[in-house]
Amino acid sequence: MKLVFCLVYFISIISFGYSNDLKQLEFNSQASQDEFVYFLLYDLLEKQDTGHYLEIGAGEPQHINNSYFFEKTLNWDGVSIDISGALTDSWYAARNNTLLIEDATRSDYRLILKNFPQVIDYLSLDVDSVYDVVLNQIPFDEHVFKIITIEHDFYRYGDMYRSKERAILSSFGYHLLCSDVSNDGFSFEDWWIHPSQFPPDVFSALKALDLKSKDHKELIQTMLTVQ
Repeated sequence: MKLVFCLVYFISIISFGYSNDLKQLEFNSQASQDEFVYFLLYDLLEKQDTGHYLEIGAGEPQHINNSYFFEKTLNWDGVSIDISGALTDSWYAARNNTLLIEDATRSDYRLILKNFPQVIDYLSLDVDSVYDVVLNQIPFDEHVFKIITIEHDFYRYGDMYRSKERAILSSFGYHLLCSDVSNDGFSFEDWWIHPSQFPPDVFSALKALDLKSKDHKELIQTMLTVQ
């Protein structure tokens, strides 16, 4: 039944435009990351083409996974990376898109992204304590990501990694839209966008919102006011 629903929904959004009613959709991320990405791309930018993602630190194939919704509901293409070989069987039982079992600090991202478009919709990073190491290896000189969600785990490490992440992404022109996103009171993540991928009026409207140090659910509700 769920598969039938997803197929019907996918056909309907191609034919009649994407719905802005987020309550009708089944998201999978732990802290609304997929809902955030969906809202920006499909409600604000009215995306119609197939999407692409790179997910670094994938974890389980479905449970609290940031890319599952986009692959299974919207037919996105993408590559996920995780260091745990124990995930392989469960991943391919639930997913079609590629999972690379490897150390994300040693991945060849230029090769991984070789067949991706120059502009990629979404980059998700969850790589405990090596955030800045991985960021420094991603070819931002060759690819632009419309949206990035990246953990910094401020509640565990303080500013040890957060400041490094922010310096790297800011140097490539990314805008920190939602800083210090929290889940159950714990500040753990930043959400970024690239201004070049948003019309000036939409970008200005998003910048005008108070999106700092808020719970992920509150952030979604606040951004809905842009519609």
